[in-house]
Amino acid sequence: AHVGLRETMQIGRFRVHPQDPDLVYVAALGHSFGPNSERGVFRSKNGGASWEKVLFVSAKTGVVDLAMDPKNPRVLYAAAWTGERKPWTIISGSEESGLFRSADGGDSWTAMGRGVGTSFSQATLDPRRPGTVWVGAPTGAYRSDDYGLTFKTKNVGLVNPAVFWVAYDPNDANRLWAVTSTRV
Repeated sequence: AHVGLRETMQIGRFRVHPQDPDLVYVAALGHSFGPNSERGVFRSKNGGASWEKVLFVSAKTGVVDLAMDPKNPRVLYAAAWTGERKPWTIISGSEESGLFRSADGGDSWTAMGRGVGTSFSQATLDPRRPGTVWVGAPTGAYRSDDYGLTFKTKNVGLVNPAVFWVAYDPNDANRLWAVTSTRV
Protein backbone atom coordinates (compact mmCIF):
# COMPACT_ATOMS: atom_id res chain seq x y z
CA ALA A 1 0.00 0.00 0.00
CA HIS A 2 1.25 3.46 -0.84
CA VAL A 3 1.77 5.46 2.37
CA GLY A 4 2.47 8.94 1.02
CA LEU A 5 5.64 10.92 0.40
CA ARG A 6 5.11 10.63 -3.37
CA GLU A 7 7.02 13.86 -4.15
CA THR A 8 10.12 12.78 -2.24
CA MET A 9 11.06 10.95 -5.44
CA GLN A 10 14.12 9.19 -3.96
CA ILE A 11 14.28 7.67 -0.50
CA GLY A 12 17.81 6.93 0.67
CA ARG A 13 16.95 5.10 3.88
CA PHE A 14 14.15 4.41 6.31
CA ARG A 15 14.44 3.49 9.96
CA VAL A 16 11.88 1.92 12.28
CA HIS A 17 12.07 2.40 16.03
CA PRO A 18 12.98 -1.01 17.52
CA GLN A 19 10.36 -0.87 20.31
CA ASP A 20 7.63 1.05 18.45
CA PRO A 21 6.95 -0.15 14.88
CA ASP A 22 4.58 2.79 14.29
CA LEU A 23 7.47 5.26 14.71
CA VAL A 24 9.16 5.47 11.29
CA TYR A 25 11.77 7.84 9.85
CA VAL A 26 12.51 8.41 6.16
CA ALA A 27 15.59 10.05 4.60
CA ALA A 28 14.33 11.76 1.44
CA LEU A 29 16.81 12.89 -1.19
CA GLY A 30 14.24 14.56 -3.43
CA HIS A 31 13.99 15.11 -7.16
CA SER A 32 17.11 14.38 -9.24
CA PHE A 33 16.62 17.11 -11.81
CA GLY A 34 15.66 20.19 -9.83
CA PRO A 35 14.67 21.69 -6.51
CA ASN A 36 11.65 20.44 -4.60
CA SER A 37 10.40 20.93 -1.08
CA GLU A 38 9.86 17.24 -0.30
CA ARG A 39 13.43 16.68 0.90
CA GLY A 40 14.88 16.00 4.33
CA VAL A 41 13.82 13.71 7.16
CA PHE A 42 10.18 12.75 7.59
CA ARG A 43 8.69 11.09 10.66
CA SER A 44 5.51 9.11 11.10
CA LYS A 45 4.16 8.24 14.53
CA ASN A 46 1.31 6.15 13.15
CA GLY A 47 2.97 3.62 10.84
CA GLY A 48 2.91 5.85 7.75
CA ALA A 49 -0.70 7.03 7.89
CA SER A 50 0.60 10.61 8.14
CA TRP A 51 4.04 12.24 7.93
CA GLU A 52 5.72 15.34 9.33
CA LYS A 53 8.89 16.90 7.98
CA VAL A 54 11.29 17.10 10.95
CA LEU A 55 14.49 18.15 9.10
CA PHE A 56 14.56 20.40 6.05
CA VAL A 57 17.79 21.96 4.79
CA SER A 58 16.63 23.47 1.49
CA ALA A 59 14.81 22.68 -1.75
CA LYS A 60 18.19 21.69 -3.25
CA THR A 61 19.59 19.61 -0.38
CA GLY A 62 18.05 16.30 0.62
CA VAL A 63 18.96 13.58 3.08
CA VAL A 64 20.62 10.55 1.57
CA ASP A 65 21.12 8.43 4.70
CA LEU A 66 19.81 8.12 8.24
CA ALA A 67 21.44 6.24 11.12
CA MET A 68 19.73 5.33 14.39
CA ASP A 69 21.73 4.64 17.55
CA PRO A 70 21.02 0.99 18.46
CA LYS A 71 21.44 1.71 22.18
CA ASN A 72 19.30 4.88 22.15
CA PRO A 73 16.92 5.07 19.16
CA ARG A 74 16.09 8.71 19.94
CA VAL A 75 19.58 9.58 18.67
CA LEU A 76 19.59 9.96 14.88
CA TYR A 77 22.23 11.06 12.36
CA ALA A 78 21.15 12.41 8.97
CA ALA A 79 23.59 12.79 6.06
CA ALA A 80 22.41 15.76 3.96
CA TRP A 81 23.60 16.08 0.37
CA THR A 82 23.05 18.63 -2.35
CA GLY A 83 22.72 16.76 -5.62
CA GLU A 84 21.21 17.58 -9.00
CA ARG A 85 21.61 16.18 -12.50
CA LYS A 86 21.64 18.56 -15.43
CA PRO A 87 22.18 17.67 -19.11
CA TRP A 88 25.57 19.38 -19.01
CA THR A 89 26.82 18.61 -15.48
CA ILE A 90 26.20 16.98 -12.13
CA ILE A 91 26.00 19.10 -8.98
CA SER A 92 27.37 17.18 -6.01
CA GLY A 93 27.72 18.82 -2.63
CA SER A 94 27.46 22.37 -1.38
CA GLU A 95 27.88 24.36 1.79
CA GLU A 96 24.37 23.19 2.75
CA SER A 97 25.45 19.54 2.77
CA GLY A 98 26.52 18.02 6.05
CA LEU A 99 25.77 15.79 8.97
CA PHE A 100 22.92 16.54 11.37
CA ARG A 101 22.25 14.94 14.75
CA SER A 102 19.06 14.69 16.77
CA ALA A 103 19.09 13.56 20.40
CA ASP A 104 15.30 13.80 20.86
CA GLY A 105 13.82 11.55 18.18
CA GLY A 106 13.85 14.19 15.45
CA ASP A 107 12.24 17.09 17.29
CA SER A 108 15.41 19.20 16.94
CA TRP A 109 18.62 18.85 14.91
CA THR A 110 22.19 20.13 15.28
CA ALA A 111 24.71 20.50 12.45
CA MET A 112 27.71 18.24 13.06
CA GLY A 113 30.72 16.99 11.18
CA ARG A 114 33.49 19.55 11.50
CA GLY A 115 36.50 18.37 9.52
CA VAL A 116 34.71 16.44 6.78
CA GLY A 117 33.90 18.93 4.05
CA THR A 118 30.74 19.87 2.23
CA SER A 119 29.19 16.59 1.14
CA PHE A 120 28.15 13.36 2.82
CA SER A 121 26.96 10.16 1.23
CA GLN A 122 26.38 7.91 4.20
CA ALA A 123 26.52 7.64 7.99
CA THR A 124 26.77 4.55 10.17
CA LEU A 125 27.19 3.97 13.90
CA ASP A 126 29.45 1.40 15.49
CA PRO A 127 27.33 -0.37 18.14
CA ARG A 128 30.45 -1.62 19.98
CA ARG A 129 31.69 1.90 20.69
CA PRO A 130 29.22 4.48 21.99
CA GLY A 131 29.80 7.78 20.23
CA THR A 132 31.62 6.35 17.20
CA VAL A 133 30.18 7.56 13.91
CA TRP A 134 31.56 6.69 10.47
CA VAL A 135 30.71 8.77 7.40
CA GLY A 136 31.45 8.45 3.72
CA ALA A 137 32.13 11.55 1.64
CA PRO A 138 33.58 12.43 -1.76
CA THR A 139 36.81 13.27 0.05
CA GLY A 140 37.07 9.96 1.91
CA ALA A 141 35.99 7.95 4.93
CA TYR A 142 35.91 9.68 8.31
CA ARG A 143 35.47 8.57 11.91
CA SER A 144 34.25 10.51 14.92
CA ASP A 145 34.66 9.25 18.46
CA ASP A 146 32.78 12.17 20.04
CA TYR A 147 29.23 11.61 18.72
CA GLY A 148 29.89 13.50 15.48
CA LEU A 149 31.35 16.69 16.92
CA THR A 150 34.68 16.28 15.09
CA PHE A 151 35.94 13.82 12.48
CA LYS A 152 39.32 12.51 11.39
CA THR A 153 40.06 11.04 7.98
CA LYS A 154 40.60 7.30 7.73
CA ASN A 155 41.74 7.03 4.11
CA VAL A 156 44.74 4.78 4.57
CA GLY A 157 44.92 2.39 1.64
CA LEU A 158 42.14 3.90 -0.48
CA VAL A 159 43.01 4.22 -4.16
CA ASN A 160 40.13 6.62 -4.78
CA PRO A 161 39.07 8.74 -1.80
CA ALA A 162 35.42 9.20 -2.95
CA VAL A 163 33.58 6.96 -0.46
CA PHE A 164 29.90 6.31 -1.06
CA TRP A 165 29.25 3.60 1.49
CA VAL A 166 30.99 2.61 4.72
CA ALA A 167 30.49 -0.22 7.18
CA TYR A 168 32.45 -1.23 10.23
CA ASP A 169 33.86 -4.75 10.46
CA PRO A 170 31.95 -6.60 13.21
CA ASN A 171 35.06 -8.67 14.00
CA ASP A 172 37.70 -5.91 13.99
CA ALA A 173 36.94 -2.54 15.58
CA ASN A 174 39.73 -0.89 13.60
CA ARG A 175 38.67 -2.13 10.15
CA LEU A 176 36.31 -0.27 7.84
CA TRP A 177 34.75 -1.52 4.62
CA ALA A 178 34.29 1.19 2.01
CA VAL A 179 32.80 1.33 -1.49
CA THR A 180 34.39 3.95 -3.70
CA SER A 181 33.88 5.07 -7.27
CA THR A 182 36.34 5.36 -10.10
CA ARG A 183 35.95 8.08 -12.69
CA VAL A 184 37.23 7.54 -16.21
